[in-house]
Amino acid sequence: MPPRNHVAERLRELLSDEHVAPGERLPPERELAAQLGVSRSSLREGLRRLSDLGIIESRQGSGTYRAPLDLGDLFEVRRRLEPLAARLAATRRDAHDLRLLDEAVAEMRAALPDANHFGDADVAAHAAIVEASGSVPLRVLFSAIADLLRHSRTSTASDPALRTLALEEMGAIVGAIDAGDGDAAEQAMHAHLQHVGASVGAG
Repeated sequence: MPPRNHVAERLRELLSDEHVAPGERLPPERELAAQLGVSRSSLREGLRRLSDLGIIESRQGSGTYRAPLDLGDLFEVRRRLEPLAARLAATRRDAHDLRLLDEAVAEMRAALPDANHFGDADVAAHAAIVEASGSVPLRVLFSAIADLLRHSRTSTASDPALRTLALEEMGAIVGAIDAGDGDAAEQAMHAHLQHVGASVGAG
């Protein structure tokens, strides 16, 4: 995957840590740059990235605000992309892929008490499945939505019960991939996305 804009990623984390709700105004650029320890030009580049992703919006003469995230559209794309990735991973994975998938599930388990850490680990596990699919188009498509997926985790990873369910379901998906059962892997991923989507009103 191409490298992320790290200032944009730190801004996203700051919005989450500071509990900036949709519709709320962000602090002035000077204050944000000082908080992140970056230059104003780097900050503006990060802000542009978040604006392109629809995470923030600028209002002329008013400032920059956190925008609502349409989880429905995001889950609609994921429901088409990730079950196919899981099916392909079950038939194409090699020993290296399986080791990375096992490590990803272990990282999710270790991160279970920490919502932010768990969200990152969860995204990494989904990315590992896409990588194991061996499909370049799927990798490109997943990379295109990866930043939005990380941002959505501020909603989906905040519930401890949902984190536990996600861990259990990821274990089932990886187990099916390990067994080489494409049907089971696809069905398990579809069920997982249905549960997560329903929990945030995007099912």
